[in-house]
Amino acid sequence: MRKKFSIQSAAILLGCAAFAFLPIYLGNYYIYVLSLIFINIILALGLNLLTGNSGQISLCHSSFMALGSYSFTLLNNIYGLNPFLSTAISLLFVAMMGFLVGFPARRLSGIYLALATLAFLALVQICIEEFADLTGGIRGLKLNKLNDFLYTSTFSYLVAWALCLISIYTAFQIMNSKLGRNFDAVRTSPYAAQALGISVNRVKLIAFTVCAAYAGLAGALLSWVVGYIDPVEFGVSASLRYITFIVIGGMGNIYGSILGAVVLTLLPEALRFVKEYSDLVYAALLLLSLIFMPKGLISYRQILKKNTVHA
Repeated sequence: MRKKFSIQSAAILLGCAAFAFLPIYLGNYYIYVLSLIFINIILALGLNLLTGNSGQISLCHSSFMALGSYSFTLLNNIYGLNPFLSTAISLLFVAMMGFLVGFPARRLSGIYLALATLAFLALVQICIEEFADLTGGIRGLKLNKLNDFLYTSTFSYLVAWALCLISIYTAFQIMNSKLGRNFDAVRTSPYAAQALGISVNRVKLIAFTVCAAYAGLAGALLSWVVGYIDPVEFGVSASLRYITFIVIGGMGNIYGSILGAVVLTLLPEALRFVKEYSDLVYAALLLLSLIFMPKGLISYRQILKKNTVHA
C-alpha cells in the first residue's frame, strides 16, 4: 500500500511540475487560458470549503473576488507596490472583509444567509459604481504595469501555477485537520456538533474568512494576469457560475473543486458560437447536474474505483 501511494504521489508531483515548462511550448493564448484555470481552481476551493464542507450558502463569492482585484490594482496604480506585496495585502484585506461579513452571518442559515450574502454583493456593486473616480465605475479599471517582466504572460502564469498548488495543499491540510472535521460536523448537523462541544458560530466565521481569503487571492491574480478589471465579472451571474463549479465538480470534495473549475473554464472555449447564451448554458448544466449527478463529476471517479476493486 505504501509503495502504491508513493508511485501515485510521484506521478502527481511530476504532473504538477510539468506545468512549469508549458510556456516553452504553448502560445500566449493557451498560457492565458491555463492561468484562468488556476485562478478558478483557487476560487472553487474556497467556495467548496464554505459551502460544500461547512454547509454555508454564499452568493457573494464574486464580491470577495472583486475586493481582491480592486485592492490589488489600486495598490499597484496608486502606491506602485510590488505585485507580490499587493497580492499579500489584498488577501489579508479580503480575509478581514470575510470576517466582517461572516460575523453577523454566522447566526443565519438557509435562505436568510443567502439573502444576507446577496445584499453584500449588491452593496459592493453599488460602491463600484458610485466611487467611479477610484474604481473606474462601469468602465472598468486598467492595471498600470510598472515592471514589464513581472507582468509578462509567462511570469504571471508561473505565479498563478505556484499559488494554485499552495492553495490546493492548504485546502488538503485544512480538511485533514480538526478544523476540517469541524466543518463537516457543522454541515452534517449543527445541533449534533454543538452537543459535541464544537462552537458552531466560530466554525462558520472561520469558514467565511478562509473562503474570502481564497477569493481575494484569486481576484488579485485575475488582475495580475488579465491587466484589466471588468465590473461585469463580479455580479450575481458570476457568483452563480462559481457555485456551478463546485456542484458539477463535486460538493465537499477538493478533487471535485479542481475538476469542476477545469471543465467549466474550458467549456466557454468549446461553446463560443453560443457565447450570448452562456448564462443559460451554465443554468442548464447546474440543473442537469443536480438531477443526474447530485454528487458531481467526481462521483464517476469513485464508481470506477469501486468497479476496479470488484474486478
